[in-house]
Amino acid sequence: MPKIICEKCNEIINLSEIPSKNQWMIISDIHLDECWENDNINSDKLYSKMEIMVKCPNCQTLHVFWNGFEKKPQIYLPCSEKD
Repeated sequence: MPKIICEKCNEIINLSEIPSKNQWMIISDIHLDECWENDNINSDKLYSKMEIMVKCPNCQTLHVFWNGFEKKPQIYLPCSEKD
């Protein structure tokens, strides 16, 4: 996936650069704990347990692909600041 369009501001988010400054890999504490083997992290298992998150560089909206890139992401909007 070379790019996505932000659901909030329509910014084109480039993902073709590797590593990408707009793509984040996230993992739960439980899944992280499952990746330990003999006091070492199993990097293959770690990567397979991670979810992909894309952060819009313009509006900071998060697009989390809980079910892979084949499905639409869950969108998390930043809280607006109160005056």
